[in-house]
Amino acid sequence: MGVPAATPPVRSPEPGRSGTLLGSSKKVISAAVVVVGVVVLAVAVSAQLIPHNGRGDSSARAAGQTSGVQPLAAAATTVTHAVVYELVGGHGVRNVTYVGQGAAIAQEREAATPWSKSLQRTGIEGGTEFYSVSAQNLVDGVLRCRILVDGAVVSESSVSGAREMVTCAR
Repeated sequence: MGVPAATPPVRSPEPGRSGTLLGSSKKVISAAVVVVGVVVLAVAVSAQLIPHNGRGDSSARAAGQTSGVQPLAAAATTVTHAVVYELVGGHGVRNVTYVGQGAAIAQEREAATPWSKSLQRTGIEGGTEFYSVSAQNLVDGVLRCRILVDGAVVSESSVSGAREMVTCAR
């Protein structure tokens, strides 16, 4: 009789691995799903970008068909408006803030009243322009503001009292 042959020890699979063909096939299936998803996305994007007649963009125009691309709108016409900001009160104001040239915010720390600022503002014809002026009353009394655009009053307001803020805006 002889000595029985030694059998190799059984190894358990490494953590995170199943040690079977099943774990490997899951990776292959996952990779295949990702590839199919990318292909489907590429086809969908291509279908939106390529003309539907199949002859390309230039032959579609030659055939009198459009590619679905809209022409750019005509250039906007600009207009210039004369703007006047006014503050009227008894004894001066602090922190005068207004929308100036090119829609930039401008500020004066202190100003005597009556105060006014005239400027030209350029915008798009038919567009909405923003105009604003505000200031703090120095003393008890009425402080009025007014905005004129091309000679027409577009906003006016008043406050009464020391340190009150008046604002006009459109």
